[in-house]
Amino acid sequence: MKNETLFYCYQCPSSGYYTINGYKYFCGEDFRTEKRYREYLACGFNMVQARGENSYKGEGWEGSNCQRVFIEALKAGCDKILVTDGRFDHWIRDERDLVGEGKLFADERELDKAVAECIAPYCNQKGFYGIQLFDEPIYDQFPAYGQLMRSIKRLLPNVYIQANLLPMTARESLLQPQKMRAQDIATDKMATETLSRTEIYKKYVEDFQAITGADNIHFDEYPFRREYIISGNTLPNYQLVARICQEKGLEFRAVLQSFANIWNGTEHNRRMTESDMYWQTNFAMGFGVRDYSFYTYMAKPDFDNKNGAMVELDGGAFINLDGSQTALYGYTKRIIAEMKNFLPIMKQYAYCSSHIVTEAGKTYEDYDWTKFAYENEPCPLEVSVDKGVALVTKQTNTSGELYMFENIGNVRDELFDGIPPMKLRVALPSGGKTFYFRGEAMEVSADENGVYSFDLKVGDAIFAEIKSTK
Repeated sequence: MKNETLFYCYQCPSSGYYTINGYKYFCGEDFRTEKRYREYLACGFNMVQARGENSYKGEGWEGSNCQRVFIEALKAGCDKILVTDGRFDHWIRDERDLVGEGKLFADERELDKAVAECIAPYCNQKGFYGIQLFDEPIYDQFPAYGQLMRSIKRLLPNVYIQANLLPMTARESLLQPQKMRAQDIATDKMATETLSRTEIYKKYVEDFQAITGADNIHFDEYPFRREYIISGNTLPNYQLVARICQEKGLEFRAVLQSFANIWNGTEHNRRMTESDMYWQTNFAMGFGVRDYSFYTYMAKPDFDNKNGAMVELDGGAFINLDGSQTALYGYTKRIIAEMKNFLPIMKQYAYCSSHIVTEAGKTYEDYDWTKFAYENEPCPLEVSVDKGVALVTKQTNTSGELYMFENIGNVRDELFDGIPPMKLRVALPSGGKTFYFRGEAMEVSADENGVYSFDLKVGDAIFAEIKSTK
């Protein structure tokens, strides 16, 4: 079992080839080198993905792109490499159900034999850490997903399996079964029920875990859209998954946004600011996320915008197309270092609850990005803000509590209107108190009424650890 919190990126250092409208180009450098992996690790990442052009598809291991990733990443000092096997992706995507009469494999024994043959070239390689399965499975792919996950676990009991689910913002048709199969989903009443998007997504996540037996829930949700719009799905997505993980004893993993793109010829996700990255990382920590991946390190090397395709923008991720670093690389490097400094404290606690606090005269329904909250119980603490909206989360252990107070406002107000930081005031329970800001303990004194005050810019958060006096 792993004991280290993982930080890693999609689209790791690339081959340097890219296409624009069908024409192929070369940057002049293959970035899959020891030097470039050292740069990747220097940002704070500790696992490398071999996916996309570097996935393994059953070709000879010697001289393969996947082997190259192992060789160069190991030279750079990375001993955790996550392999995508294109054959597994094909089975999940196209077969949907792998075992049984008329299926690809007659029984689990036959499946295990095929899986063992697939993983043989890389599973014993130095640095092999895990397998990344098909990204964002739709509901009907769960049977194949579960069969494959269980087979891998039978062969490699301690292997790390990355299974990234669709976010709540996905089309509802992808989150529901397209046709009922009683042998797989015996109690499903979806055909006769009308469910809300939240209920549909809850069923999608819970059924995935029930069908596959996964010990974690992993999803990607990108909050920062065009024109400084914040997605209304981000809060309920985190709240719902955090609650499921709490109730079922699962680990919570998430993919954070680190890219900009256009879709159908117009901007879809904007370039991110430093405040945006703090907004996301604090948000995720408050909900008890334990593994942090980022989409993406470099833009996908395909800039063809045909038939409404999504195109990632050069310069919108950590590394530019020419290999130079963006500002995002610099401040994320600092933020990850701060997170790692705080992890020994945070990992002692488990998620309990989340609450929205707004300025006087407003409620959570007055903000586009909080009005669809999955849970909206009043905050148990006496908390007030002079402007905007804050997120309060509570995590607990047997000896105390860990609260987070985050300004989850819109950075647009600071950038364009010069809005000053939020003033947050809170009365905390009795007990020994330690406050943390950006990974460091800080001195904070209460006023004569026992109230603590904080000035929080958008994305900033204060963590308050309260040790029980019992």
